[in-house]
Parts: sequence; structure tokens; C-alpha cells
Amino acid sequence: MLTAVKRRLHYGWVIFVLSFSNLTVEGGSKNVQSVFLVALRDHFQSSVALTAAVFSASGLFGAFVAPLLGMMLDRFGPRVLFPVAGCFILAGWLASSMVSEVWQLFIFYSVIATVGQVGISSFSATATLAPWFPRSRGVALGMADAGNPAGQAIVVPLAQLIVSTIGWQWAFRIFGVVFFILVAVPNLLFQKRPPEDWQVDKPAIPYSPEEASSQSVPAETTSEDEATSLSSVGEVLREPAVWLLLSARAVNSVGNHMIMVHILAFLFLAGYGEIQAALAIGIAGLLGIGGRPATGLLSDIFGREIVYTTGMTMSVAAVVLVLFFGEGGTEWVLVLFVALNGFSDGISGLLIGAKAADLYPPRMLGRVMGMMEVGRGIGIGLGPILAGLLFDLQGDYFLAFLISAVLTTASVFIMWAVRLTGRSRNLSSR
Repeated sequence: MLTAVKRRLHYGWVIFVLSFSNLTVEGGSKNVQSVFLVALRDHFQSSVALTAAVFSASGLFGAFVAPLLGMMLDRFGPRVLFPVAGCFILAGWLASSMVSEVWQLFIFYSVIATVGQVGISSFSATATLAPWFPRSRGVALGMADAGNPAGQAIVVPLAQLIVSTIGWQWAFRIFGVVFFILVAVPNLLFQKRPPEDWQVDKPAIPYSPEEASSQSVPAETTSEDEATSLSSVGEVLREPAVWLLLSARAVNSVGNHMIMVHILAFLFLAGYGEIQAALAIGIAGLLGIGGRPATGLLSDIFGREIVYTTGMTMSVAAVVLVLFFGEGGTEWVLVLFVALNGFSDGISGLLIGAKAADLYPPRMLGRVMGMMEVGRGIGIGLGPILAGLLFDLQGDYFLAFLISAVLTTASVFIMWAVRLTGRSRNLSSR
């Protein structure tokens, strides 16, 4: 019995737990920005645009550093990269808690902490976890990515409570230490490089070469000759599918971060209380814990593009709902927004990452996903500051949220273009 159980399990499930933990940290550190935006704006008496620029600068720097981190992931492995990332998070967050001027945050948060946060983000989790589950990577990545909304559900309300009671400085300190412990220690002890062989989904580990060779390769995976030809960054940059995936990630990320960083400020202006709004965002995160695994599973069955289209339709509906009916603190609007946002938030990165893993082999997936993270970094860089500037000019978030909905819709068309390019690419490689 015990032998049979061991044969049905493999080390990929340890990597799954580590990925879930890393993404919980990412979800907490990313979504708590909306809490810090209001607290830092009030403390330093700065404009919305300037305060949001701290998080925008983080995104832009992350866009530049992500390809380098992807190459480091391929070269040194996750057991080295992830603990180092935890150290950067600790240093950046502790230093951020001691700043006396806004500009200092551009160094400690936007640069130092960002290196750590990008290092353990969804791109590196996809590159690390996807090779362990080639037949069910959508559901595996979806379950792991549930850590992202779990972090949102836990950290956002707790951070708002800490900020409201003992100040934003202590929020930086407490979460900096907690994030370090969650990232550095378990990854140093248990992390492993992903397998070069894509057939790890079914057999036990270790498995024999005969068992490995008897398994079939998924239809959208790349041939060995092509994997070799794509071993350099230059070859990756000449891939049309990479640029389309990057574009889809960037366009969607700009729209998403125009809302995400400013959502609490918007809800406060709409008449909702601080704790009420923070709890609503936390509950949306709880819904995402179930939504992302379901999204991954459905994408394995029906295809990445169909599920992506459905999810982005829900996201646009959430924005339109809160934009046109959210004034006055109406509870039913908040409830529907939480439901739609909770089930759709974050699935863009999940499905784009899964699509990239469908097309490219493990030996270069760190570099490919690093390129995807450039798109996400562009969104984090442009979204918050663009929404902040529009707010400072107009006094409300109407135009910013409307542009967000348009960009989210545009990303759907780009995702379908990836499918056409990916098919042509696979056919031409045979």
C-alpha cells in the first residue's frame, strides 16, 4: 500500500506547495499597495499621482529586471534565486518603514523590494512548476496561483487594520519579516530545479528512462530540435508568439493596475468605510482561491483562449458595475463587484503563463516567462500613475476605470492572435 502511494506521488507536489507559498507572498505584497497608497498620501501630504508613482516605478523597474531574473532562474535554479529574493524583500520593506521622504521609497521599495517581489512572482512560479505537470499544467498552475488571492484575502484586511491602529511603518516591518520567512526558509530547504524531461506528470519519481520514453508529449509542446534552436535570448526575441503574449500581458496589466492600486481610494470616495472596503477586497481574494484552480482546469478542457475570454468579460462587467452604480456606498453593488472581481482577478497572468508553457520547453521557460513579466511590469508601471494623473486632473476615477475596461477587452483579441500564431508555429516545426 505504502509503495503504491509513493509511486503515485512525485516531487512536483512539494514544488507545488512552495509555489503556492511564494504566490501567497506575491499576492499579499502586490494587493496591499492599495492600502499603502492612501496611508502614504495622507502621511506625506502628496498628490495621488506622486504617491502612485512609487508603485509605478516598481513596475517599470520590475519590467527591466524580470528578463535578467529569468536568465538567473534558468542558470542557477530556484533554490538559489528564491531565498535571495526573500532577502531583498526583507531589506526593502524594513528600509521602507523608516523613510522620512517620499523619494526614499523609490529606492527602498521601487528598486530593492521589487527585485525580491518579481523574483518570486507568477512568472518564476510558472517556469518552476509547469514542467512537473505537463498533462495538467493548467489546473496545477491554477491551484498554485490560488496563493495569490489567498495573500490578498489575508494581507489586505490585516494591513488596513495595522495601518489604522499602529501605522503604516509597522505594516511594512511586520509583513517584511513574515514574507522573508515564508520565501527564504522553505525554498532553501526543499526547492529543486524543474525536470528537463516533460513526462513527470504520471510516473513516480525517480522514474526509469523506459517509463519516461513511453509517455506521450502534449500536442502543443516544442520539438527537441526547436528547443535547441531557442536556447538563446536572441532566438526567444524572434518568436512572434512571445511578443503577442507579452503584448496581451502588458495591455491587460495596464488596465488591471489602473484599478487595483486605486480601488480602495475609489471605494472610500464612493461612501464605503475603510474596514468595509478592505474586507470586500479580502473576500474577493477568498473567491479567487477557488476561481483560479477552476480556471486552470477549465482551460485544460476547453482551451486557454475560451476561458480567458470568459474571465475578462467578467472583469469588464465588474468595472462597469462599480463605475456606474457604485456611488453612495450601495451594498449590492459591492457584493456583485466582489463576486465578479474575485472569480476573474489574476486569471490573465495564469492563462498567459499556461499558454507560454504550452508552447515552450522547460530549459528556456524562465527566459520566456521573464519576457511575459516585462509586459506585466509595463502595466504596473503605467497603470497606477496614469490613473493617478487622471484623478488629479478630473477629481474622480471615471475615465481611468473606463480606459481600464477598454484595455482588458483589447487583451482578449491579442490572446486569440496568439492561438493563430502558435498553431502556425507548431505546424511549421513538424
